[in-house]
Amino acid sequence: MSVDKTKKVFFLSILSVALFGNSQAASDSHKTSSIINNTIVGHDFKWISSHPRLFYTPERSQDLKRRIATDPRTKEAWEGLLQRADQLAGQKLISREYAESGTGQHGNYGRPSGQISAMGTTLGLAYHMTGEEKYAEKLREALLHFGKLNRWAGDAKRDPPWHSELNTARFCFGYAVGYDSIYDYLAENDRATIVQAMVERGILPTLNDWILPGKRIHALDSMGHNWWSVCVAMAGVASLSVLGDEPRAEQWVERIKESFPEWFAYQGNILQNKSRNFDAEGAFYESVSYANYALSEYLLFHLAYSNVFGGDSLPEISLLEKAGDFFIHTSYPTSKSLLSINFGDGSTKASGSRTLRLLLANGFDSASYHWYITRTDWGLDDPVGLINYRFQQRDTPPLDLSESVMYPDIGWAMMRSSWKDDATMLAVKSGFTWNHAHPDAGSFILFHRGKPLIIDSGNCSYSRREYTSYYRHSKAHNVILLDGHGQSPEDCGHGDRGVKHPGQVHHLMDLAGIKYVLADATGPTSWKFSRNYRHFLWIDDVILILDDVRTHDVGQLEWLLHFEQEAHEDGADIVLSNGSQAGAIVRPLFPKNMAVVRRKGLGDHDPDTEIEYLALLPEEKSREMKFITAILPVQNPTDEPDVKLELLEGEEMLGVRITRNKELTEVFLNLRADGRRMHRNSNKIIHGWDTDAYLFGVTRTVDSSDDPDSISRCFMVCGSYLRKNGKVMIDSLSKVYSVFAIKGKRMDVTLRGQPIVNCEMRAEAKPIISTLNGKTTTPAWDETRKMVKFHVTFTGR
Repeated sequence: MSVDKTKKVFFLSILSVALFGNSQAASDSHKTSSIINNTIVGHDFKWISSHPRLFYTPERSQDLKRRIATDPRTKEAWEGLLQRADQLAGQKLISREYAESGTGQHGNYGRPSGQISAMGTTLGLAYHMTGEEKYAEKLREALLHFGKLNRWAGDAKRDPPWHSELNTARFCFGYAVGYDSIYDYLAENDRATIVQAMVERGILPTLNDWILPGKRIHALDSMGHNWWSVCVAMAGVASLSVLGDEPRAEQWVERIKESFPEWFAYQGNILQNKSRNFDAEGAFYESVSYANYALSEYLLFHLAYSNVFGGDSLPEISLLEKAGDFFIHTSYPTSKSLLSINFGDGSTKASGSRTLRLLLANGFDSASYHWYITRTDWGLDDPVGLINYRFQQRDTPPLDLSESVMYPDIGWAMMRSSWKDDATMLAVKSGFTWNHAHPDAGSFILFHRGKPLIIDSGNCSYSRREYTSYYRHSKAHNVILLDGHGQSPEDCGHGDRGVKHPGQVHHLMDLAGIKYVLADATGPTSWKFSRNYRHFLWIDDVILILDDVRTHDVGQLEWLLHFEQEAHEDGADIVLSNGSQAGAIVRPLFPKNMAVVRRKGLGDHDPDTEIEYLALLPEEKSREMKFITAILPVQNPTDEPDVKLELLEGEEMLGVRITRNKELTEVFLNLRADGRRMHRNSNKIIHGWDTDAYLFGVTRTVDSSDDPDSISRCFMVCGSYLRKNGKVMIDSLSKVYSVFAIKGKRMDVTLRGQPIVNCEMRAEAKPIISTLNGKTTTPAWDETRKMVKFHVTFTGR
């Protein structure tokens, strides 16, 4: 999904005209400062001198007045804002004694920074729109009051000392918007006092900590990865507010503007086990919650800078055209709400609506953003969101949204049955571990019929000991343990050393009712495991998880299952239910006769509540095992699934036969391909199929023969050939990952593998319509050999 660049350029050109009129270009150079039509021109910079100029611009104010007069929902939101403004105008300011009595990283600065942030935005907009001095006077009082604090940051007694943190950023934001909004109300001496407080307690402590060369103590990645964006962006908004009042502000703003492309492009740190910030496709590794936090704070700076200077003077950050898609693809629409994937320090209630609203306000447009905001938060309760309202209500997602998406750089993959409400969604994570990214390589979660069924344990307050002792351990996730261990505790829970070899996801495929992704958790678990591969194979209504594990030492393996609400055993099945309308059957197929042990975990965001999770234990201790587990989502937990599963066993092979209606699919796992034969190819004949594939499967009707020409679809994982009865089904010199389907004279193919692949696939008749990796193609067809030749140049995973 791409952002409409034409709309963005048009928006920025209109914005530039609104700001600068027909005066000469903003890039013109001037050696001395002057004021032309409320625009200050100096050095190589040109900015609007009148106030407010950050967010409550004349253009947006007029638009808000129009919407209040014509749109009942906006009118209602405006009346609610005035009520909150009246409450804030009568609110007692948090005392200096309380604010400065706290200890630790944030001290007691959370409440006062929250109060000035609310007052700056709400009282500021109320005054700007109504002219009522009671709002300006209360805001003036607050700005002068909090400016008397000795500092705007907690003190964790670090070496070297820190002078800024997230509360400093919030102070900066509240002060910037508040000062900008009541600038014309303030006397000159008040302005000087407020600017001095903003500079000495907010802007300079932040910039000296984070970006200025004389005193800087942080690098791009030293405090998580979201702190840099939040702290620097809010210091930037504050610097924009004092342009013209503080001579150094020009240089601060430009330094901040030029620094952000480095943060977006940061690729990680090998020696200190730090992750890159963003996947190449726009996903932020720290979780959905922190993606929203980090991006939205930057976008506030982006918007304010565009309003003050004009958007064309900002450096281009191409990642912004993709970053919003991350929130779309990690969302799960239900009939009542929009839930979110909660890997790491996230929440199923997390939302990226603030980021998407600000992307729209900055000219980055996408139909899916409008749908997402419609389903979550319109931003009408947020003063900045209310005045910068740019979205259009959209009740259905775009038809071209992909049902399966992979972010290989951060190790996330999402697959869903459809974009309809209450569909089925499977999310997989096998990526980086540190800080907000938990030791969960190979873990997965499942939503079905509007409810979470297989869950992540979540997290709790970071100050609670359980955050480290439980939530940030592998046992809190749906992974495989050896003698109680998955990833090293030093990765995250004890020591926060980060993971040297992160997990990975590979070879996402989605075609003709077959979805597949490979999760490689070997790297993060390599202190215990030499192989830790997890194959997620979703065939129609059956999700198969095939695990291939080998450990350094003999021990007790445990297959973990964290569930929401209820789980009870029904013979060998485990029946999951969340209410009466959402359920799934978890059917362990291999190894047989595993013990189901109930263990004690902790509730998501509720460490005071114990909840159960399951551990499935093979009968014998071992150092090598294949697990085959089927998950069958059902409409009602008491329903019998309309599918029959049979375990297939043989010499050096395992498999599953799936019979559904009149269709039969057989899946085969070639054990010769699991690393035991390294100097010879993994050639094996399985049920008459001659292949070197690690995993393959074919679908045909129940009453047809198993001859290759009766096959309607086929998939192969890590194989170079598949043949039977003298007929070649697939042939490639390099081993490929592929799904292909034939229906009449239509042939659809997904093909993954080496950078250059020439692959032939069998078709009894010449295809009239053919697609390769989602694009229409015209491959060569050999009528004699009944083979279609496909060529692909592929550089991704």
